[in-house]
Amino acid sequence: MRRCVWIVSLVLLVAFASGPALATAEEKAEEMVDQGNLVIVEVVTINPDGLAAYEAASKKMLSVLAEHDFPYGYDAYMTDDYHYMFVYPIKSFGDIDALYGNWMKLIESWGMDKWDAMQKELGDAVVSSDLTVFNFRRDLSFLPEDNAYDGSKPNFVYWGFCKVKPGKEQALEEAFKGFVDLWKSKEMTTGWAAYQGFFGADMPIYVYAEWGPSPAAFWAQSEKAEAKIGDGAKGLWDQTMQSLRSYEFMTGRNRPDLSYKPAMKEAPEK
Repeated sequence: MRRCVWIVSLVLLVAFASGPALATAEEKAEEMVDQGNLVIVEVVTINPDGLAAYEAASKKMLSVLAEHDFPYGYDAYMTDDYHYMFVYPIKSFGDIDALYGNWMKLIESWGMDKWDAMQKELGDAVVSSDLTVFNFRRDLSFLPEDNAYDGSKPNFVYWGFCKVKPGKEQALEEAFKGFVDLWKSKEMTTGWAAYQGFFGADMPIYVYAEWGPSPAAFWAQSEKAEAKIGDGAKGLWDQTMQSLRSYEFMTGRNRPDLSYKPAMKEAPEK
């Protein structure tokens, strides 16, 4: 089960929470954004032959979470290359410790025998699980009201992973702010949400997400946006690329049926 790997990884994050490195990053986060813009992102890689077992266990877990009034929610996504992504909003780095504690209480209350049985059901479905703490960067995002993201509806999502050369963070941020200014000047109706990684693999990293109601609609709106912007973005994209170690992307969909909200009294329909 992803949460078995997730909990082990979370122990490491909690251990960092008492060290000076996390304190420094937390102070930086507090200076840059308001409370409530931090998220823990878990990316789980699945063997294709384990998809059915993994989804069945994940949906079963929703009922367990609701039954035990688990206080932390998450949004689920599935990528086109057999990854599941779970996004846990947190108010501060201190919430990492509380989240871990609540998972331990849940397992104890539900029963270790039931937990172990679920792990056996999954077998070799999970290949790996990676955790990163991200901070939502409103100043690097462009979010027009008429293109607001609605997690309760099916959406196609494009994630761009910008793995930055150490020391080139400011150059990348300047490029993103340039994109924001350009999009505003053209009165664009589509945008993106940008996030900065604080802890996890491949630091430093920034990620941006764009979305549409379907793959066809997304690529159509992207083509229209390119035509409207013209050559204005080329220099900014070149500046972005020059600041990176690598650029990767994922595409996929949000999965409301695998997401959990604390107010849920029962799992979503399968």
